[in-house]
Amino acid sequence: MGAEHFLIFIFAAGAVQGAKESLEIIPINGNVELNTQAYFLCKVRGGGGVQVSLTWIDPEGNEIEEDSKPYWVKVIDETSKGLEMTLTSPDQGGNFKCVGEFDFEKTVTNQIEIHVIQRPTFVNTMDLVKEVHEGQNVEFSCLVKGIPTPTIRWIFGNQDIRNIKERQLFVENGKLLIENTQSSDAGIYICEATIEERNEVAFANFTLNIKFAPKIELLTSVPLVTQTGNPIQVNFTILANPSPSVSIAWKEKIFEDDAIKMIAQNQNRYLFLFEITPTSQEDIPELVITAANEVGTTKKNVPLEKDGGLGWGSILAIVLAILVLLLLIDALCYYKRRCGFLMFCKKNILCKRSTTGVENNGKILSKSGKSPVVNISGSEA
Repeated sequence: MGAEHFLIFIFAAGAVQGAKESLEIIPINGNVELNTQAYFLCKVRGGGGVQVSLTWIDPEGNEIEEDSKPYWVKVIDETSKGLEMTLTSPDQGGNFKCVGEFDFEKTVTNQIEIHVIQRPTFVNTMDLVKEVHEGQNVEFSCLVKGIPTPTIRWIFGNQDIRNIKERQLFVENGKLLIENTQSSDAGIYICEATIEERNEVAFANFTLNIKFAPKIELLTSVPLVTQTGNPIQVNFTILANPSPSVSIAWKEKIFEDDAIKMIAQNQNRYLFLFEITPTSQEDIPELVITAANEVGTTKKNVPLEKDGGLGWGSILAIVLAILVLLLLIDALCYYKRRCGFLMFCKKNILCKRSTTGVENNGKILSKSGKSPVVNISGSEA
């Protein structure tokens, strides 16, 4: 073996020996969840073939034994030793060392920084659903814990509540206060808790139900115009919580239940259809819609009006409009094509004197200016 190959062999052997004299800790991430058991392994890098004594040292410099608390060691084999822990407080973390003493009196140390963490966790979430009457105040409490302390954000209708300017919504220390509640405030409010450095997010949903008296909205203009013998439909919506009972008074009769058809519902909004057929002039009074629930009662008057057809004034206006339109069309034809009623008037009225002759001292002259010859009894005068 040459000197060059001998040096290479010595260098490779030293590298292998150096690898066996170093320690590694698995895993390298030192985040430990609060009140959750965690496990770390200290081992000789490169495996067996060496004699080593491994020791785990806590942040205060004390050797960790097999029966220590809240962390203890577990021997795996001659070249590895485990460290188990269940941490119950953030101050139990710190710098933990693994010390290896090899048989040729060489000491090697590796260390890991343990951080006690806690994911965002909601506490005391008993009042997730609240129901109040319209006009009352309501408060939701979003209590959350985590290490480090999470930041809290309230969301309603896919908007950060701080950006909603139309309503008086107050947020302080995780609490949401809604003053003078309205029906539009009902819905789901989301409490978002975030620990940004670990990109951890948790959500809690709070539901607000608001009870309010019915509100009636007509979908057609009033008064409703109708004719005797023809059916007329009344479409209207009712916004209410709880659901309303509906009745309609007409001609001293009360219509309920099947006579009034509910054709659609979306949450607290109800769409109704009612149809009547007046048979005489006396059948065209107003309708009265009544909606009621446990909060209150609301009424809506719907006036009806007989369709009287076209009066003389309407007919005269239509005739005049037609005449004006014909005149405009004729004027357009006159100026562009020299035809139409105006051209007829020009040719047969304004130009009549030039085409039929002129009077001269009371005598009618021909176009040549001479008196015409009158044939009397077959002779020429």
